[in-house]
Amino acid sequence: MDILQQWADDYNTVAHPAVPLRSGGEAGGAQLRLRYRREDGQESILHAVAVNLDGRPVMLLKRFDGPMPETAVQAGLWASEKLGRRQSG
Repeated sequence: MDILQQWADDYNTVAHPAVPLRSGGEAGGAQLRLRYRREDGQESILHAVAVNLDGRPVMLLKRFDGPMPETAVQAGLWASEKLGRRQSG
């Protein structure tokens, strides 16, 4: 996660975006998130989850857009399902 945060910090320093990127994740690196909040209060999250599918390591990516905190909750529920921490439905 430190590498992702450093990358986001470097991007924000070089690009000087009007809306800076933030990162998040968990120890062990099974989940990583890039996120930004727009001026209208909506948030966009690109969520990455590392899993095994058919014995092969893969990264699943999904974008979530909407109001906070609902967007973060939806992203977290999706990641938990993909990691086998909760059942779908």
